[in-house]
Amino acid sequence: MRHRGALSFLVILGSLAASAQTLPNLSFTSPANQLVRLAWPYTNSGFCLQESTNLAVAAWQSSALSPVFDSNSAAFSVGAEATNTTMFFRLAQPADLRGIYVYAPLEGGPDNPNDATISNAINTPGVDGLLIVGLWSSLETNFNQYDWSHLDKWLKYANTYNKKVDLSIRSGDGTPNWLFLAPTNGPGATQLTFAISPKDGNTGVCQTDIVTIPWENAFLNSWNAMLTNLSAHLKNTGTYSDVTLLRLTGINRTSDELRLPAETPDTNVYTGTGLECVSNAPAIWQSNGYTPSNLLFAWSNIVASFNTSFPDKTFCVAIIPYPPQIPFPPIDDNGELITNNLPDQNAPLLQLAGQMLAGRLVVQFNFLMTSNTANPAVSGGALSYGSLPAFQANDWMAAITNVDGSACGGTVNSPTPCDAATYLNLLEEGIYPLGTTNSLRSQYIEVWATNVMAFTNVIWQAHQELLMSF
Repeated sequence: MRHRGALSFLVILGSLAASAQTLPNLSFTSPANQLVRLAWPYTNSGFCLQESTNLAVAAWQSSALSPVFDSNSAAFSVGAEATNTTMFFRLAQPADLRGIYVYAPLEGGPDNPNDATISNAINTPGVDGLLIVGLWSSLETNFNQYDWSHLDKWLKYANTYNKKVDLSIRSGDGTPNWLFLAPTNGPGATQLTFAISPKDGNTGVCQTDIVTIPWENAFLNSWNAMLTNLSAHLKNTGTYSDVTLLRLTGINRTSDELRLPAETPDTNVYTGTGLECVSNAPAIWQSNGYTPSNLLFAWSNIVASFNTSFPDKTFCVAIIPYPPQIPFPPIDDNGELITNNLPDQNAPLLQLAGQMLAGRLVVQFNFLMTSNTANPAVSGGALSYGSLPAFQANDWMAAITNVDGSACGGTVNSPTPCDAATYLNLLEEGIYPLGTTNSLRSQYIEVWATNVMAFTNVIWQAHQELLMSF
């Protein structure tokens, strides 16, 4: 269909990847003279909009058009001015993310005897990939000096056994000490020291957490340099394609979740722990210029850095929904404490990431519990921003066994061990975040090696459900 003054041809194609996931069809309309609109519905699949002036395989490239998600119609669309040039459009799938992923600490390795259980779990039938989680300080050991040895071993192992890889390098308590050194020994970032308590003080334990100010240039420039060097190393060693997706980190506390220290020693409804050993985190942030706008500025730069270094990858972000916990200090843009009507602190960050990474954003929550409905903030991300859902199983058993593993009931201080039935229920709470009758499905579930080895049949069944459900 060739028209003067309009985009003259539209081709609707599926994914280039060999995958059972179905990409939606594109629709083409001309809502006004000299304007064209492409639209497609939300589905349980990531996508990349590609364009070309001809159908040669080598001619396809990522489109410069930025898809926008409409939560009312649950559809993506792009608009453009009409031209006299014949253009072709299609959706391609960045990667098939689906499956069961085993948590693997970067600092170990498949040749480390302490990680034998993890290595065995990764090779269990039904396990599709591994989540490699490491500290920035373990990767960039000194200013502009890197130790790639552990990462290279895990990536080689994943490649050998054809496993997907979710790579997570976190800041927070993983921030290297050299970041705080004055130039020329370091960037001279500001060091902030907090006393925090896991699970909002429910553990009764306090620990030190040293972080930096995420909107400072000293941090942002160093974080960007690390991502640039990480991407270059992966390409130089031929392992770039082995990384399936990356976690959006850089604003962290003691995990790879998107959060900052926010607790107080009092008992107020938002931040109180009732523990004298906890520092007054909001007061520390107030004295260092925290505002939601500064946080959003930092986040925008971090997401842009990830996207620049890994322009063809999918990204995931692990959120802290409220309730049960607040992810950031309750401070408004005037620098004042918020004492009631706390807004959704994640919403501006997820909205921005959804816009910058349309079709390539996963929102996940690192908690699942037997007979507890999956946290609605994850499915809410899909409904509001067009993101893909995912979950990580709880790690409550570590509190009493010192070994990572999921509980299937009880409390964080007195967890109930799982059996096969309760563990399957836990995983299915995540696989079907809105229930089995709703079409929304999670992309993947992250699990612990001890549970994999204990419930091999359950892992296989969950794998089948993840891959066959859409």
